[in-house]
Amino acid sequence: MTPVAQRINANAAAHRIDTTLDTRRYALANGRHDTARAAILLLSGSASISLDKDSIELAAPALAWVNVPPQSHLRVSAGSAGYLLSLSDVLVKEAAGQGAESVPLRYLADRRIVQNRLDAAEAVQEMSASFRSIERELKLGGKASWSYLTAHLALILIHCWRLSGLEDVSQQGHSTNSTLLMRFRHLAELHLREHWKIARYAAELGISHDRLHDICVRTLKRTPLELLHDRLTHEACLRLVRSGLTIEQVAADLGFRSTTHFSRFFRLRTGLTPARYRLEAKQQVSRNEALAIRNYADWP
Repeated sequence: MTPVAQRINANAAAHRIDTTLDTRRYALANGRHDTARAAILLLSGSASISLDKDSIELAAPALAWVNVPPQSHLRVSAGSAGYLLSLSDVLVKEAAGQGAESVPLRYLADRRIVQNRLDAAEAVQEMSASFRSIERELKLGGKASWSYLTAHLALILIHCWRLSGLEDVSQQGHSTNSTLLMRFRHLAELHLREHWKIARYAAELGISHDRLHDICVRTLKRTPLELLHDRLTHEACLRLVRSGLTIEQVAADLGFRSTTHFSRFFRLRTGLTPARYRLEAKQQVSRNEALAIRNYADWP
């Protein structure tokens, strides 16, 4: 297997769900793949998603985007059809992109999106084409294209964003504070690696440092700096676990002035050195367990 094929095989898997007379079950977390997300498009029938103690019912046409814990699965009723994609954080982040327009998609990636009985027939048709394209591309093995996969996944993410209603929330906002928090998060996505001071974020938002601090503490129970450090730690954990970058490369990619500075920051936040964290994470993944990484979904 070529390096490209190995990379694709480790970061994505696809199943076309054809109509049958029997109930079927699909594992969402596969030990052979570094998959942390699942995208499900149910075109007909019904299904249920089991995530630890949580269960989600789907009624076609339905769309679901969920984080995947160990032992999670999809149970599809007889007579149902659709697609299941298992995706890694690396693939999802690359599909979302890095620019200003990618912020909503990166925001969505940490969220759970479930939409049942969709009446957007054109959107369902377009998503079906992208799901089908990814499923077919993965069958090519060594000839599959990473760019082709991320392009179609980006289209799916955009549809998820629009159908979920988050697009309207981000544009309108249900309160002044939530709008400011959303803008703060957008700025954090764009400038996290530049290590802006809180005062600069506040200035960009057109408010005082004290007001930004008050909004974050009252709404999220965390200071602006804690939120930024949580985000930076989350990104560092993902890179250490799900990328082949060296620790020096991770430090540079996240904007730290030195590996020593990065290691000190990471140890203060996690209690482990980056090297130890990576080792323990790999050991736990090999046992099909998930190492706890602080989620970024508690932002608005």
